[in-house]
Amino acid sequence: MADDAAFKRFFSDPWMIELLIRRHVSEWADSVDYRTLHPLPTELIDEKLRRRHPDTAWRVRTTDGTTDLVLLLEFQGRPERHMALRTTIYGCLAVQSLFQSDKELGRGEREVAAVALVLHHGDRRWHAATRLSDLFRHSAPDGYTVVSRLPREARPTDPQDLPQAVLALSGVTTAGQMRSVLAVLGPLVEACDDSDFNRFMARSVKAMLRSKGFPTRQLEEARTMGTVVTEFQRSLDEIRQEGQVAVLTQLIARKFGQRTVQEVQQLLDEDPGGDRIAWAAAILDSDKPEDFLARLRGD
Repeated sequence: MADDAAFKRFFSDPWMIELLIRRHVSEWADSVDYRTLHPLPTELIDEKLRRRHPDTAWRVRTTDGTTDLVLLLEFQGRPERHMALRTTIYGCLAVQSLFQSDKELGRGEREVAAVALVLHHGDRRWHAATRLSDLFRHSAPDGYTVVSRLPREARPTDPQDLPQAVLALSGVTTAGQMRSVLAVLGPLVEACDDSDFNRFMARSVKAMLRSKGFPTRQLEEARTMGTVVTEFQRSLDEIRQEGQVAVLTQLIARKFGQRTVQEVQQLLDEDPGGDRIAWAAAILDSDKPEDFLARLRGD
């Protein structure tokens, strides 16, 4: 550690960094403007506000002004198995910090590159992996796969499509859209044939419905996806019926008066599932309140 501190002093001068780049980062040697070399802070903060400290960090811009190169230096007296992971973390945090502090980089108006050098001053031969691809032989931690939501009109039957089907909940704003998405989710969850997971999905969907402002009163006792889908549809049917009744009530009041509305309300209490289309036809065909009420009663 004492040697590391001394080496940091040796490599605190831009000329020493230029010599390093010219010999050991040759792919950039002729394309950077060494007059722009300047040190970067060596305290980096990760997403959990933990401090990370590369030994030395420098920044230099290319001669055409299109790219900023970040050079990270680590002084090491002995091989370290996971050095490739450490330098990758430092590089990502350094670049993230630049994105946050430099608006042009953040907007992509200039490119950024990162290179790490491990300055090995020990006697033992360096044998640790120098690339993440060598350290993680069965994965690619330097990239990612995009999993996109399924189109809402899709009708998948394979449970493996469930994660993408769940993503289709994003952007749902209407009851009709939600009904379509739930009609897909329900069978996929059932096909997983896991009762605990089924209950978990039911709770999660109900939480999503509440967050989007959909009515969930009827869903309080729903414990499975099947009942969630059924009760959600039933709540929509009730809302639709309430809306139809409200419109028909206005028409009845306008044509036959408020007293007829009161009598119709009594009929509605006796038969809440009455044929609303028959109501509308009776309004159009009847000239007198008594004729209208007789039509509703089936007299």
